[in-house]
Amino acid sequence: MNAVFSVRQDSQRYLQVGDHVVDTDTLRVLTRPEGTRLTPKAAAVLLQLARSSGRTLSRDDLLDEVWKGTCPTPDVLTQAVKDLRRALGEDLNSPRYVETLPRLGYRLVAEVRFFDEDPNARAPAVPALQHGAAAPRSRAVRSAKWLAVAAAIGLVAVAAVATTRGRTLPSPAVAADLPRWSVAERRSLTSDPGPELLPRISPDGLRIAYSIGEDAPSGSRIVVRGIEPSRTSLLGGEAGEDCHPVWSPDGSAIAYMHHARGQCTILLESSFGGHAREVAACAENTLDYFSWSPDARNLLMTSPMAANARTVTSVPLDGSPPRVLRYTRAASDIDLDARHSPDGSLIAFRRGTNPYSDLHVMPAEGGDVRRVTRLASRIRGFDWLPGGDAIVFSSGHAGAQGLYVVSLEDGRVESLDVYPAEFPSAARATDAVVYEIPRLRTQLARVPLDPADGDPLALVPSTGNDGAPMMSPVDDRIAFVSDRSGSQQLWLHDPATGETHALTDADEPNLRYPVWRRDGARLLITARGEGWGHLIEIDLATRKRTVLTSGEEDVRYGVYATTPGRYMAVINADDGARELVEFASEQGRAVERKVIARGVGRHELDLVEGSIWFTRINQPGLFRIDPATGAEQLVTSAITPANIDGWLVSGGQLYYIVTHAIGRGAIHRFDPATETDVVLTQLPVAVADLNFSITRDHRHLVVVRAAAVDTDIGALRLQRASGTHATTRG
Repeated sequence: MNAVFSVRQDSQRYLQVGDHVVDTDTLRVLTRPEGTRLTPKAAAVLLQLARSSGRTLSRDDLLDEVWKGTCPTPDVLTQAVKDLRRALGEDLNSPRYVETLPRLGYRLVAEVRFFDEDPNARAPAVPALQHGAAAPRSRAVRSAKWLAVAAAIGLVAVAAVATTRGRTLPSPAVAADLPRWSVAERRSLTSDPGPELLPRISPDGLRIAYSIGEDAPSGSRIVVRGIEPSRTSLLGGEAGEDCHPVWSPDGSAIAYMHHARGQCTILLESSFGGHAREVAACAENTLDYFSWSPDARNLLMTSPMAANARTVTSVPLDGSPPRVLRYTRAASDIDLDARHSPDGSLIAFRRGTNPYSDLHVMPAEGGDVRRVTRLASRIRGFDWLPGGDAIVFSSGHAGAQGLYVVSLEDGRVESLDVYPAEFPSAARATDAVVYEIPRLRTQLARVPLDPADGDPLALVPSTGNDGAPMMSPVDDRIAFVSDRSGSQQLWLHDPATGETHALTDADEPNLRYPVWRRDGARLLITARGEGWGHLIEIDLATRKRTVLTSGEEDVRYGVYATTPGRYMAVINADDGARELVEFASEQGRAVERKVIARGVGRHELDLVEGSIWFTRINQPGLFRIDPATGAEQLVTSAITPANIDGWLVSGGQLYYIVTHAIGRGAIHRFDPATETDVVLTQLPVAVADLNFSITRDHRHLVVVRAAAVDTDIGALRLQRASGTHATTRG
C-alpha cells in the first residue's frame, strides 16, 4: 500500500501545518509560490508526525511505519526529514515545524489541522486548533478574493477538465507536479558476503551480469545469472581482474574489462561462456567506461586527449581505427560514460569528474550538445529508459546517493525515493532496473609513512561510517564526520582524554570537509543540500554554531583566510562557474566579497607561506596564487580533476594519493622548490574515500579505510505513472 495513503486514508485531503497547507493527494505545498512538491516518503513522515498529536516519534517508529515491509537504513529517514524541512522552508537555526530530539526522535512543533478543502480558500477564517483537537468536516464557500489571487500565482487549475474515453484527466497545472514514475517490486537480488559490483541487466530483462571477488587471490570474475534465482555461470578465467560487464544489443555476448600485468584490455565472450577474445584497449589506472553501438559493430568509449581531457570515441570491433566524434566541447572538457539511446539517435554522457558532474546529450553522429541536468553532483552511473525520453541515474546532490529520473523534454528531475543506490541499469524490453546497493562500512585508520613505524591502526572504531578526517594544527585531536549516532554529524576525538563526542546534534544536510582554524579553537564545516550549501563555524569551547553564509550562496568548500574574521570558499556563481571567493560574514551573509579565481574545484591555504593552492574543475594540475603579487602559477600536473579530494598541503609540501582501478593506491610527496616527486609508501589498506589528513610530525596519515564491503544488487520495476506516456522525439 502507498505509504502516504496508508496514513491518511481516514483523514481529510488538506493538512495545515503552521503557516503552510499541504495537499496530501498531489503532495504539493500550496502556500509556497513555487509550488513545491513533497517526496512521497517526506509526506508520509509528515502525516505520521501530524497524527501523533505533538508526541515525539522515535526513528525506529518512523522507519517501521513509513518503510513497512522493507529493510531500510537510517539514512532514508534522515533524507526524508531533510526533504520535508526544505519543502516547508524550515530555518535550521530556529525550527518552526519539525524538532529533532537527539537520541529520541522527531516531533512536529507546528499546529496542525486536517480539512476537506483548502483552508486558505475558506471564508470566514477559522482559528487553527491545537494538537489533538478535532478537525471540522463542514464545507465552506470558497473566497472569491482568494481564488483571484491563487489563480494569479498559478495555484488553482482551470475550472474545466478534459475527458478522454470516459477518463477525467488532471489539469495541466496539477499534472505537471504529479509523479511521472512509480517504483514497484523493489527487492535485493544478492546477499552473499563480499561485494557484487557494477550490475548490468540483459536487454530482455531476464539475466544480469556483475563482478565478484575484487580482493580474491584469484582475481575478480564476471558472474551471469537469471534475474530470478537460478544457476550462476562465470566468464573469463585468465589470471587478472575482470570487471564492468556490458551486454551486446541482442544479449548474446558480454564485453568486459580485463586487468593483468599492468595492462587493461576489453574482452568479448559469449554470455553463456566460452572463448574470450580481445577487441580493444582500455586505460589501466581508471574505470574506463564503455558501451555498445545499437548495431553491435562498435564500442562507444571516452578516449584521453591532451592534458587529461576525454572525448567520446567510436571504436570498431573489426580492428579499424577509432573515430573521434566531433561535437561541441571545450578543449579541457572531461566527457565520460557515453551511451546510445535505445533507438540509436542520441548519445548521453557525463561531463565533468565527480563531485561536479552533469548529464548531457547530443546526436549520435556528433554536433550540438545539450545539458540535461544542472546539479553539479556526484553522479554514479546512469542508463537510458526504454522509451528513450528519460534517463535514470544515481546522484548525491540531495545528500544520500539515490536514484532519480530526468526527462529529456523539460529537464525535470524526479526522485525515485530509492536510497542508497548506485550504477542503475535498465532493460530494453521490460520495465526492470537493477542497481548497486552500497553496503560499505568505513573507519578511520592511522597509516605510517615509514613501514618501520609499525602497522596501520584503527582510530575511534564504531559500527557506523566515519570519514572526512582532519587533524588539529596544534595537538592530536581529530575532527571527522560520522553516522555512528544514527544520523550524520560532526565529531571530535581527543586522544589525550580518550573522549569522542559529537559537535552537532541536528539533522544537518550532507556534511563535508571539516577545517580547523589555525589556533585549534574553531572548526568550519560545509553543509550541503539539494542545490545549496552553507559554511558553518563551530566554537569548540562553547559549542556555539554560527551559519556564515545565506541560502543564496551555494558553498561547495570553505577554509579560513589569513586575515582573522575572513574566509575563503568555492561558491557557485550565477553563471554556473565555481568561484573562489574571499569574504567576511555578517548576520549569516557573505559580505565584502572578493573573487580570487574562477572554475575552482577545491582549495587550501598554506599556513607556512600564506599562499593559496587550488585545483580546477575541468583542467588538470595544481595551481598556486602568490600572496604578495597575486600571480597564479602551475605547481604540478600530477593532480587531475579525478582526485579533487585526494591531496593536501602541509609544511610547504604537497601530499597526494594516486589510485588504481585494481589494487590499492600510493602516497606521493611533491616538493615545489625542487620539483621532486617521490612515492612515500603503498597504502597498506583499501581506502573508501580520497579524503585524508596528516599528523603534525608528518609521520602518519589518517585515511578513510574500507572496513567492510558487502555491496549487493537490487532490482525494481520502474513504471510510468498513470496518465503519463513516453514523449515521441522528432
